[in-house]
Amino acid sequence: NSDAGSYVCTVMSGSLSVMSNTATLTVYGPPVIKDNPTSSDVPLNKSMTLTCRATGLGALMYSWQQRISGSGWTTVSNDNITSYTTDARLAIGQYMYRCRVRNEAGSVVSNSATVNVYGRPSIKTHPMSHLITVGMSVTLNCEGTGGRLI
Repeated sequence: NSDAGSYVCTVMSGSLSVMSNTATLTVYGPPVIKDNPTSSDVPLNKSMTLTCRATGLGALMYSWQQRISGSGWTTVSNDNITSYTTDARLAIGQYMYRCRVRNEAGSVVSNSATVNVYGRPSIKTHPMSHLITVGMSVTLNCEGTGGRLI
């Protein structure tokens, strides 16, 4: 803010003057998010760490929020840390996280990060054995389910 700076007071009486001590005016603004948490895929029974960083004057206080499909945001950590590690016991599904950072002047929330928890893949249809003669073509079919199929 343009009002921030150092100020002095001058008192004058005729040709005499006296100056006060210098006073510093610091103008606080709400924090600014510099690094948003990043979306990722994580296998079932594993955790992952999300990170968020902000800048601003004064003490910055961090909290982490989670949103499960169809629900509102719920605070899952008020530990005042820039990173949050997800619970390894999350069920297969999609979870959203964001950090909230506040100081004396206000608060800001980061962009949300999506954590996709996926399960182990399995074979639904195995390929069949074939006996063919030279020059013939054959198609082998296989179908998988679960996990992150590629």
